[in-house]
Amino acid sequence: MDKNFKRTKSVGTRTAILIRAMAVAVVAGLFAPAFALAAPAVVVKMTDKPPMYQPLKVIVKVGQSVEWINNAQTLHSVTTDPDSAQKPTDVSSPPGAKPFDSGFMKPGATFDYTFTVPGTYKYLCLPHEKDGMIGWVTVSK
Repeated sequence: MDKNFKRTKSVGTRTAILIRAMAVAVVAGLFAPAFALAAPAVVVKMTDKPPMYQPLKVIVKVGQSVEWINNAQTLHSVTTDPDSAQKPTDVSSPPGAKPFDSGFMKPGATFDYTFTVPGTYKYLCLPHEKDGMIGWVTVSK
């Protein structure tokens, strides 16, 4: 076998391995920051006596989630949908954000929402809106 052929084949194999390694490094470099910056979800608990969110106000960053947990013995919900509220002014979302709604949550149920639009969200519990069960999420960049 020709020595030049062996060297060319060896250089070609090394080049292919190097190109693959560089591709992996580029992909890892592009996606690693998103994973590294992802903060854990902020937890908001729902209670019965009195019906309220605990804490009432939370602050998260864009891309971070809030997890609502119904720790109570009754149905609760989480919504920013003005069409569902008895008083549409009891809810609000920043411009460009779509309303979210958990639906009715049985005791022990959870609802997660990842915030992608910065601003302040005012949300409520449909069964307990008259009782003033309203909370706020402020989303920063």
